Amino acid sequence: MTSPTQTAFLDDSIQPWSSLCSLRAGLGMARVLEPVDLAALRAVIASCPQPLCVLGRGTNVVGSDDDGLVVLRLPARGDFAAITRLEDGCFEVGAGIGLSRLLAALAKQGFGGAAALSGIPGALGGALAMNAGARGQEISANVLAMQGLDCRIGREWRWTEGEGGWGYRTSPIPPEVIVTQATLRFDQVRRKEELDRISAERARRRKVTPAGFSAGSVFRNPAPELPAGRLLEQAGCKGMREGVFAVSEAHANWIVNANGTPGAAADCRRLADRMVEAVVRRSGVTLHSEWRWVT
Repeated sequence: MTSPTQTAFLDDSIQPWSSLCSLRAGLGMARVLEPVDLAALRAVIASCPQPLCVLGRGTNVVGSDDDGLVVLRLPARGDFAAITRLEDGCFEVGAGIGLSRLLAALAKQGFGGAAALSGIPGALGGALAMNAGARGQEISANVLAMQGLDCRIGREWRWTEGEGGWGYRTSPIPPEVIVTQATLRFDQVRRKEELDRISAERARRRKVTPAGFSAGSVFRNPAPELPAGRLLEQAGCKGMREGVFAVSEAHANWIVNANGTPGAAADCRRLADRMVEAVVRRSGVTLHSEWRWVT
Protein backbone atom coordinates (compact mmCIF):
# COMPACT_ATOMS: atom_id res chain seq x y z
CA MET A 1 0.00 0.00 0.00
CA THR A 2 1.08 3.58 -0.58
CA SER A 3 3.01 4.79 2.47
CA PRO A 4 1.89 7.73 4.65
CA THR A 5 4.72 9.80 3.19
CA GLN A 6 3.12 9.45 -0.24
CA THR A 7 -0.53 9.80 0.76
CA ALA A 8 -1.90 12.36 3.23
CA PHE A 9 -3.73 10.85 6.20
CA LEU A 10 -5.32 12.47 9.20
CA ASP A 11 -5.00 9.04 10.83
CA ASP A 12 -2.97 5.96 9.99
CA SER A 13 -2.87 3.73 13.04
CA ILE A 14 -3.44 0.23 14.38
CA GLN A 15 -6.46 0.16 16.66
CA PRO A 16 -8.53 -2.50 18.45
CA TRP A 17 -12.00 -3.06 17.03
CA SER A 18 -13.37 -2.45 20.51
CA SER A 19 -12.33 1.20 20.15
CA LEU A 20 -13.90 1.53 16.70
CA CYS A 21 -17.48 0.62 17.56
CA SER A 22 -19.73 2.01 20.29
CA LEU A 23 -20.67 -1.45 21.60
CA ARG A 24 -16.97 -2.26 22.24
CA ALA A 25 -17.45 -5.49 20.27
CA GLY A 26 -14.50 -7.16 18.54
CA LEU A 27 -11.18 -8.43 19.90
CA GLY A 28 -9.15 -8.07 16.69
CA MET A 29 -6.86 -5.26 15.57
CA ALA A 30 -7.34 -3.17 12.42
CA ARG A 31 -5.35 -0.62 10.48
CA VAL A 32 -7.39 2.60 10.37
CA LEU A 33 -6.91 5.09 7.52
CA GLU A 34 -8.49 8.55 7.40
CA PRO A 35 -7.51 10.23 4.11
CA VAL A 36 -7.24 13.99 4.28
CA ASP A 37 -9.08 14.66 1.02
CA LEU A 38 -10.56 13.08 -2.11
CA ALA A 39 -7.16 12.73 -3.81
CA ALA A 40 -5.82 10.82 -0.82
CA LEU A 41 -8.93 8.65 -0.77
CA ARG A 42 -8.42 7.75 -4.43
CA ALA A 43 -4.78 6.88 -3.71
CA VAL A 44 -5.74 4.57 -0.84
CA ILE A 45 -8.28 2.71 -2.97
CA ALA A 46 -5.85 2.39 -5.87
CA SER A 47 -2.97 1.07 -3.76
CA CYS A 48 -4.58 -1.15 -1.14
CA PRO A 49 -3.91 -4.84 -1.92
CA GLN A 50 -6.88 -6.12 0.09
CA PRO A 51 -10.58 -5.27 0.45
CA LEU A 52 -11.29 -2.14 2.47
CA CYS A 53 -13.79 -2.06 5.31
CA VAL A 54 -15.71 1.22 5.11
CA LEU A 55 -16.61 2.53 8.55
CA GLY A 56 -18.36 5.63 9.85
CA ARG A 57 -18.41 6.40 13.56
CA GLY A 58 -19.16 2.76 14.38
CA THR A 59 -22.43 3.43 16.21
CA ASN A 60 -24.34 0.51 14.66
CA VAL A 61 -21.43 -1.85 14.00
CA VAL A 62 -20.15 -5.08 15.51
CA GLY A 63 -16.41 -5.35 14.87
CA SER A 64 -14.18 -8.34 14.21
CA ASP A 65 -12.28 -10.80 16.36
CA ASP A 66 -9.70 -11.16 13.58
CA ASP A 67 -6.57 -9.07 12.99
CA GLY A 68 -5.46 -7.51 9.74
CA LEU A 69 -8.49 -5.73 8.29
CA VAL A 70 -7.95 -2.29 6.78
CA VAL A 71 -10.60 0.23 7.84
CA LEU A 72 -11.34 3.24 5.66
CA ARG A 73 -13.01 6.10 7.51
CA LEU A 74 -13.77 9.67 6.47
CA PRO A 75 -12.58 12.21 9.04
CA ALA A 76 -15.12 14.42 10.80
CA ARG A 77 -13.16 17.53 9.84
CA GLY A 78 -11.66 19.14 6.77
CA ASP A 79 -13.03 18.59 3.27
CA PHE A 80 -15.15 15.60 4.26
CA ALA A 81 -17.04 17.60 6.90
CA ALA A 82 -17.62 20.76 4.86
CA ILE A 83 -21.07 22.35 4.53
CA THR A 84 -21.60 24.46 1.40
CA ARG A 85 -24.83 26.40 1.00
CA LEU A 86 -26.33 26.35 -2.49
CA GLU A 87 -29.80 27.83 -3.04
CA ASP A 88 -33.45 27.09 -2.21
CA GLY A 89 -32.53 25.39 1.07
CA CYS A 90 -30.00 23.05 -0.54
CA PHE A 91 -26.55 22.23 0.82
CA GLU A 92 -23.59 20.16 -0.30
CA VAL A 93 -22.33 18.29 2.74
CA GLY A 94 -19.28 16.10 3.33
CA ALA A 95 -20.24 12.59 4.44
CA GLY A 96 -17.80 12.56 7.36
CA ILE A 97 -19.67 15.14 9.42
CA GLY A 98 -21.74 13.93 12.35
CA LEU A 99 -25.47 13.96 11.60
CA SER A 100 -26.38 15.68 14.86
CA ARG A 101 -23.66 18.29 14.34
CA LEU A 102 -24.91 18.94 10.80
CA LEU A 103 -28.51 19.51 11.88
CA ALA A 104 -27.45 21.91 14.63
CA ALA A 105 -25.24 23.86 12.22
CA LEU A 106 -28.06 24.19 9.69
CA ALA A 107 -30.54 25.25 12.39
CA LYS A 108 -28.24 28.13 13.27
CA GLN A 109 -28.55 29.23 9.63
CA GLY A 110 -32.34 28.99 9.77
CA PHE A 111 -32.80 25.64 8.04
CA GLY A 112 -34.17 22.36 9.36
CA GLY A 113 -37.28 20.25 9.54
CA ALA A 114 -35.39 17.09 10.49
CA ALA A 115 -34.98 17.62 14.24
CA ALA A 116 -36.33 14.12 14.90
CA LEU A 117 -33.06 12.78 13.48
CA SER A 118 -30.84 14.91 15.70
CA GLY A 119 -30.51 12.27 18.42
CA ILE A 120 -29.08 9.70 16.00
CA PRO A 121 -25.35 9.25 16.60
CA GLY A 122 -22.84 8.68 13.84
CA ALA A 123 -21.72 10.28 10.62
CA LEU A 124 -23.88 11.48 7.73
CA GLY A 125 -22.38 8.78 5.51
CA GLY A 126 -23.51 6.03 7.86
CA ALA A 127 -26.95 7.60 8.19
CA LEU A 128 -27.29 7.61 4.41
CA ALA A 129 -26.09 4.01 4.08
CA MET A 130 -28.82 2.69 6.38
CA ASN A 131 -31.45 5.37 5.72
CA ALA A 132 -31.41 6.33 9.38
CA GLY A 133 -34.74 7.32 10.83
CA ALA A 134 -36.58 8.21 14.02
CA ARG A 135 -40.11 9.15 15.02
CA GLY A 136 -41.52 8.74 11.53
CA GLN A 137 -38.76 10.63 9.71
CA GLU A 138 -35.95 9.24 7.54
CA ILE A 139 -32.86 10.95 6.15
CA SER A 140 -33.86 9.90 2.61
CA ALA A 141 -36.56 12.59 2.58
CA ASN A 142 -33.81 15.24 2.49
CA VAL A 143 -31.50 13.70 -0.11
CA LEU A 144 -31.29 15.12 -3.63
CA ALA A 145 -28.01 13.59 -4.78
CA MET A 146 -25.02 11.58 -3.55
CA GLN A 147 -21.57 10.84 -4.86
CA GLY A 148 -18.78 8.55 -3.80
CA LEU A 149 -16.21 6.00 -4.91
CA ASP A 150 -16.33 2.26 -5.51
CA CYS A 151 -13.76 0.92 -3.03
CA ARG A 152 -12.92 -2.06 -5.25
CA ILE A 153 -11.85 -0.17 -8.37
CA GLY A 154 -11.97 3.53 -7.53
CA ARG A 155 -14.71 4.31 -10.04
CA GLU A 156 -16.97 7.27 -9.31
CA TRP A 157 -20.49 6.48 -8.12
CA ARG A 158 -23.39 8.89 -8.33
CA TRP A 159 -27.06 8.84 -7.38
CA THR A 160 -29.79 11.40 -8.07
CA GLU A 161 -33.25 11.80 -6.61
CA GLY A 162 -35.24 10.16 -9.39
CA GLU A 163 -33.35 6.86 -9.15
CA GLY A 164 -35.09 5.75 -5.94
CA GLY A 165 -33.82 2.72 -4.07
CA TRP A 166 -34.68 3.81 -0.53
CA GLY A 167 -36.57 1.66 1.95
CA TYR A 168 -36.93 1.03 5.65
CA ARG A 169 -33.32 0.98 6.92
CA THR A 170 -32.05 0.42 3.37
CA SER A 171 -30.55 2.76 0.79
CA PRO A 172 -29.45 2.73 -2.86
CA ILE A 173 -25.79 2.86 -1.79
CA PRO A 174 -24.02 -0.41 -2.78
CA PRO A 175 -21.98 -2.04 0.02
CA GLU A 176 -18.72 -1.51 -1.88
CA VAL A 177 -19.26 2.28 -2.20
CA ILE A 178 -18.05 4.94 0.21
CA VAL A 179 -20.19 8.07 -0.07
CA THR A 180 -18.09 11.22 0.08
CA GLN A 181 -20.70 13.96 -0.36
CA ALA A 182 -24.45 14.48 -0.50
CA THR A 183 -26.73 17.26 -1.65
CA LEU A 184 -29.46 17.75 0.92
CA ARG A 185 -32.53 19.97 1.04
CA PHE A 186 -34.06 21.47 4.20
CA ASP A 187 -36.96 23.76 5.04
CA GLN A 188 -36.58 27.32 6.21
CA VAL A 189 -37.31 27.44 9.93
CA ARG A 190 -37.15 29.81 12.87
CA ARG A 191 -33.66 29.44 14.24
CA LYS A 192 -34.45 29.36 17.98
CA GLU A 193 -37.47 27.09 17.59
CA GLU A 194 -35.49 24.56 15.56
CA LEU A 195 -32.61 24.58 18.03
CA ASP A 196 -35.14 24.02 20.83
CA ARG A 197 -36.60 21.06 18.93
CA ILE A 198 -33.12 19.61 18.49
CA SER A 199 -32.34 20.02 22.19
CA ALA A 200 -35.66 18.41 23.13
CA GLU A 201 -35.04 15.43 20.86
CA ARG A 202 -31.54 14.87 22.20
CA ALA A 203 -32.91 15.00 25.75
CA ARG A 204 -35.70 12.56 24.88
CA ARG A 205 -33.18 10.20 23.30
CA ARG A 206 -30.95 10.25 26.38
CA LYS A 207 -33.93 9.54 28.61
CA VAL A 208 -35.19 6.50 26.69
CA THR A 209 -31.78 4.98 25.81
CA PRO A 210 -30.89 2.06 28.12
CA ALA A 211 -27.77 2.52 30.22
CA GLY A 212 -24.50 1.01 29.00
CA PHE A 213 -22.47 0.92 25.81
CA SER A 214 -24.65 -0.03 22.86
CA ALA A 215 -25.16 0.15 19.10
CA GLY A 216 -28.80 1.16 18.93
CA SER A 217 -31.77 -1.04 18.16
CA VAL A 218 -30.63 -4.53 17.21
CA PHE A 219 -33.47 -5.56 14.90
CA ARG A 220 -35.73 -3.88 12.37
CA ASN A 221 -39.43 -3.76 13.11
CA PRO A 222 -41.15 -6.42 10.97
CA ALA A 223 -44.03 -3.97 10.42
CA PRO A 224 -45.03 -0.56 11.80
CA GLU A 225 -47.68 -2.17 13.98
CA LEU A 226 -45.34 -5.00 15.03
CA PRO A 227 -42.29 -3.58 16.84
CA ALA A 228 -39.36 -5.92 17.32
CA GLY A 229 -39.05 -4.91 20.97
CA ARG A 230 -42.51 -6.26 21.75
CA LEU A 231 -41.80 -9.60 20.05
CA LEU A 232 -38.48 -9.94 21.86
CA GLU A 233 -40.03 -9.14 25.23
CA GLN A 234 -42.83 -11.64 24.65
CA ALA A 235 -40.17 -14.23 23.81
CA GLY A 236 -38.44 -13.66 27.16
CA CYS A 237 -35.23 -12.14 25.76
CA LYS A 238 -34.64 -9.52 28.47
CA GLY A 239 -31.60 -10.45 30.51
CA MET A 240 -30.15 -12.95 28.00
CA ARG A 241 -26.36 -12.83 28.13
CA GLU A 242 -23.27 -13.92 26.21
CA GLY A 243 -19.89 -12.80 27.53
CA VAL A 244 -19.97 -9.07 28.36
CA PHE A 245 -23.11 -8.49 26.27
CA ALA A 246 -26.66 -8.67 27.61
CA VAL A 247 -30.16 -7.84 26.42
CA SER A 248 -31.24 -4.75 28.33
CA GLU A 249 -33.83 -5.21 31.06
CA ALA A 250 -35.24 -1.82 30.02
CA HIS A 251 -35.67 -2.56 26.30
CA ALA A 252 -35.69 -6.03 24.74
CA ASN A 253 -34.44 -4.77 21.36
CA TRP A 254 -31.27 -3.37 22.89
CA ILE A 255 -27.99 -5.18 23.59
CA VAL A 256 -25.74 -3.44 26.09
CA ASN A 257 -22.17 -3.78 27.25
CA ALA A 258 -22.66 -2.56 30.79
CA ASN A 259 -19.14 -1.37 31.64
CA GLY A 260 -17.52 -1.10 28.22
CA THR A 261 -15.13 -4.03 28.64
CA PRO A 262 -14.03 -5.19 25.16
CA GLY A 263 -15.99 -8.28 24.17
CA ALA A 264 -15.84 -10.91 21.46
CA ALA A 265 -17.87 -10.23 18.32
CA ALA A 266 -18.64 -13.96 18.32
CA ASP A 267 -20.38 -13.61 21.70
CA CYS A 268 -22.48 -10.75 20.37
CA ARG A 269 -23.43 -12.81 17.31
CA ARG A 270 -24.47 -15.76 19.49
CA LEU A 271 -26.64 -13.51 21.61
CA ALA A 272 -28.36 -11.97 18.59
CA ASP A 273 -28.92 -15.45 17.11
CA ARG A 274 -30.50 -16.61 20.37
CA MET A 275 -32.85 -13.64 20.27
CA VAL A 276 -33.91 -14.44 16.73
CA GLU A 277 -34.50 -18.09 17.60
CA ALA A 278 -36.55 -17.18 20.68
CA VAL A 279 -38.88 -14.96 18.63
CA VAL A 280 -39.28 -17.62 15.93
CA ARG A 281 -40.28 -20.17 18.59
CA ARG A 282 -42.70 -17.77 20.29
CA SER A 283 -44.23 -15.88 17.37
CA GLY A 284 -43.09 -17.52 14.14
CA VAL A 285 -41.52 -14.23 12.97
CA THR A 286 -37.91 -13.99 11.78
CA LEU A 287 -36.23 -10.74 12.81
CA HIS A 288 -33.51 -9.07 10.73
CA SER A 289 -30.68 -7.04 12.23
CA GLU A 290 -30.28 -3.30 11.77
CA TRP A 291 -26.62 -3.61 12.66
CA ARG A 292 -23.66 -4.05 10.38
CA TRP A 293 -21.59 -7.11 11.20
CA VAL A 294 -17.99 -6.77 9.99
CA THR A 295 -17.34 -10.54 10.04
